[in-house]
Parts: sequence; structure tokens; C-alpha cells
Amino acid sequence: MGIPDGVPEETIDWLLGEDNPAVAVLARRQLLGESDSAETDRLWARRNDHPPVAAILDAQGTDGSWAPPARDYSKYGGGLWQIHFLGELWADPSDARVGRGAEYAFSRQLPDGSWSCNGKPVAAIPCLTANVGRGLARLGYACDERVIGALASIAREHAEIGVLGCSGLAPYYLNGYCHMLAPKVLLFLAEVPRDVWPDGAEELREAAVAALRDKQVFRYVPAGAKEFSDYIWHVPKVERQAARERYLAEHGPLEYSDKPGWLKFGFPLSYNSDALEGLAALVAVGEPQRVEYEPALAAVMAAASPQWRWTLRNSFNGKMLADVEVKGQPSKWLTLRALQVLDRFGS
Repeated sequence: MGIPDGVPEETIDWLLGEDNPAVAVLARRQLLGESDSAETDRLWARRNDHPPVAAILDAQGTDGSWAPPARDYSKYGGGLWQIHFLGELWADPSDARVGRGAEYAFSRQLPDGSWSCNGKPVAAIPCLTANVGRGLARLGYACDERVIGALASIAREHAEIGVLGCSGLAPYYLNGYCHMLAPKVLLFLAEVPRDVWPDGAEELREAAVAALRDKQVFRYVPAGAKEFSDYIWHVPKVERQAARERYLAEHGPLEYSDKPGWLKFGFPLSYNSDALEGLAALVAVGEPQRVEYEPALAAVMAAASPQWRWTLRNSFNGKMLADVEVKGQPSKWLTLRALQVLDRFGS
């Protein structure tokens, strides 16, 4: 645990500024290795005063929701998204509004443990379940049986279809799985104590790690993906799996290229991810440094300013209930994440 060599003291002081209490405390704990003190306790208690957190909580309805049930998944003002965002921002769960929001989210959980984008089982998707489950875990429910049930639903679907992804969309993946899901799964797993992981969670972890490792985190776009997508959508649903196999047989081994959007770092993210979050997810589940991660680490270093600060390039400001930092300006959240990754994997 420490700060990579070369980081200016001014950047550390900037991260420790009281305008973002969560970042200040996390930087003290995770970068400086400091023990908690009266000062960090004071700052940690102010997390919900941070403007984005305060704005989200102020917009909550009396029943704990942020939108009518049919719009729980509305991007990015629905209630399920607010649980994800509050978790990302480290909201203080001692606030009664956070508890109401969590219980509302649980009330929208399906019997199998998943969450759905429209409340129906057919529209349950593992990336949403991972995001909501992780948010709830970080908001004080990490060992709650409902959160464990959410993790179990993802592990069960992975075991049933044999790949990372949605069961209904598996035939649409030219590369055979959903790469965007891998970081979300790992980030969720990292928030739940390993001794309460459900059956299949270890296999789920290994599959997600392998996906990121084998594609060097962000080099996962197969040549021909657009052509395949245009083709497969016109094939009758029951024939799509066989059609994918024929397509692969006719076009030979897949060749992969960079996902450009994964090199524009953002915070918070939604169902999509980026190379920095992918690396952070690997760090979160205790992965060691590997040669396969070096291209992504190089991309992170290339994005740093001379002051070792990372700029917000991807943002949902204007779409969320509250803006988080300023697009095009240095981001404390991204800088904290980047320094955590570099501390673990080396700079």
C-alpha cells in the first residue's frame, strides 16, 4: 500500500481536500496507509453532504423510490440506478433515506434474486443485478441474504449457459460472451465476503478474470462484429445459435482489436466499463500483476497529466439526477482509482 513514485505532493493534497470527503478518507486509508482518527471519522460522517450524494437523496420519494416502478431502470434517473450511484459515491448508510432506497430496491428484486429492467423475469440482466447488488453491499448489506441471492442468480445463470452474459442474448455475442459484464461481476464479488459466496461464485470469478486477462482488459472487439450483428438480427430466434456457429466456421479464428471507448475513462459508469475500471476490478478481487495487463496499465499511464491527475472523459452529467465532477477536468475519483491500480500493479 502506498503512492507510486513521482506523484506530486500537490496532487496528494488535492485528493485530501475536504470538498470530497469520501475520496479524502479513502486516499488516507488506501494510499497513505493511515489508520482512522477523529479527523477521518469527521470526514467520513460528511459523505452525504457531498453535493452529488445530497442531490440524489434530496430527489428521493417518500417510499424510497426515485421514479415510478415502471421506470426503475430509466437511464439514469430510475431508482435502481440511484442505488448503484450511491454505492459508487460511498453514501453513508446511517442516513434513513439510504435505508429506504435500499428497501425499495429489494422490493423490486425478482424471486430468483436478480433485478430486471422492466420488472419482468424475461428482462432480468446480470449487469444490472451486479450493479445493484454491489451498490447494496457497499451500502451496508454485504452479508444480507438478498444480496447473496443476487450474486447466486448471476452464478447460476453463468453455470446454466456456460458463458458470461445474458441467457437470451448469448447467440448475439460473436466473441461468445459479454465482455462488459466481467468488471461488474468482479466488483460485486469484491464487496461480498468470500466466506459467504454462494455456489458457483468461485467459477464466476475465474471466468470474469479470464475474460479480462485473455483480452488484455480492453482488446475484446472481434473483427466482423458489426457484420455479424447486422446478420444475426435477421435470423429467426431459434436458429441464432446454429447461425453463429456457421458464421464462425466460415470466417475462421476471430481477431480482436481495442475497444476505443474503454480508453476514455469515466466515473461513475453504468453497464459499460472501461480499462481503468477493469483493472480496478482485478485489483479488488486480489489478482496479481500479469503481463497481459501491461497494455491496459500503459493506457492508464498515458492518460495521466504531468501532475498525475486523470481527466474525466466519459460522463453522465446532465442525464443523472446530479452531476459528478466536470467533464474535461481532472477527476478525483478517477485519480484515486488510477493510483490504487498503479500501487497494486506497479507503475
